[in-house]
Amino acid sequence: MAAEPEEEAELRRGPWTVDEDLTLINYIADHGEGRWNALARAAGLRRTGKSCRLRWLNYLRPDVKRGNFTADEQLLILDLHSRWGNRWSKIAQHLPGRTDNEIKNYWRTRVQKHAKQLNCDVGSATFKDAMRYLWMPRLVERIHATAAPTGGDPTIGDTSAVTTSRSASSGSFTSELCGEEKNLHVHGSGEKTTSGGDWMQDADQEFWAMHMQ
Repeated sequence: MAAEPEEEAELRRGPWTVDEDLTLINYIADHGEGRWNALARAAGLRRTGKSCRLRWLNYLRPDVKRGNFTADEQLLILDLHSRWGNRWSKIAQHLPGRTDNEIKNYWRTRVQKHAKQLNCDVGSATFKDAMRYLWMPRLVERIHATAAPTGGDPTIGDTSAVTTSRSASSGSFTSELCGEEKNLHVHGSGEKTTSGGDWMQDADQEFWAMHMQ
């Protein structure tokens, strides 16, 4: 037990090096995942087991996705958060290739920050209504637009996976949202924004219009 503080002092801190990444990747390729503290020692890494686990899960796993969240991923996050709250690990189980930390960061930097700009507490009924009746329908519009033969924003990606997930978990989810949006639509022209720009900004215009009536 007396040797543990010395071992702790020898552990590396700070950013991972390329050599460390390769060591971890090669070790897991040969031996698989296991108990992370034991894995770190066996691989010869002077890192904590927690550091190895987070490095692997968040950056080095072959199936980790890169880049911005697609529209259907954002819709799924909003939907699942409305049910489960800040249970990031549980939400991540429904977004293959995305990590719980990535989802949490998206929520805090995009959704939570946007709510603050609207002077809207994330725990309030106003926020929940804005999310369900404005933000989520905006995303549904963009998903439907990209699924149309005429095209749309190519960066949003394939919506088949989220459509299957919706059908299995909540029935006619997108149909329900589209119906709700028709009842709450406030643009005088009736035009819908389906591509380009920031969907949150589009929804914000409706949010303020609703609260000024």
